[in-house]
Amino acid sequence: MKLLNIPMLAILILVCSFAYGQDVPKGVNYKKAPDAVNALAKSRLENALTPSDSFPPDFFGDVTVVGPMLWKALKPSAEQVLLDTMPVVLMVPGPQTFSAEGKRILKDDERKAFWKAFHKQYSKLKDGQVRKGKAEEISYYWSTIPFDIDEPFWVIEAAGDRFIADFQLKDGQPRLFWIDLVGDLRSLKP
Repeated sequence: MKLLNIPMLAILILVCSFAYGQDVPKGVNYKKAPDAVNALAKSRLENALTPSDSFPPDFFGDVTVVGPMLWKALKPSAEQVLLDTMPVVLMVPGPQTFSAEGKRILKDDERKAFWKAFHKQYSKLKDGQVRKGKAEEISYYWSTIPFDIDEPFWVIEAAGDRFIADFQLKDGQPRLFWIDLVGDLRSLKP
């Protein structure tokens, strides 16, 4: 029997880690959830993305945050009910830290207006793929929040756009807690 040499073994381990593992960047506090919880959140997200005239029942958390990049994209055509929702001010770190605005959604009329605007702006969501987050997407989210990332955490990839979707558990059910468009945060700088 022929033994694998060390470089080949290293390549094999690297390939397997990319194929089967998730690439969580160094320094990011990322807590995994049980497979069953992740699968349920993924299924709920995929179902929510299917075309419908109504927003998905019991999909949103008590509070859902629309992150700064997604809010920037939706704001110009947002209905008044969304414009009137409570802002979430995020500090964007970097050489020159600055603040950016997201939105906090609490009520059903706000959820409906958001979901309608989201689907109207990104009509290809129905064809999107829901997948595990990659290092860049995890790093993006990590740079916008002051807390650990707890799964379920998914990425929607649709027509060249990528959206992070973070869930929290309520009564054992994953509910959408945070959603954002992955992009260059420097474009938010005033």
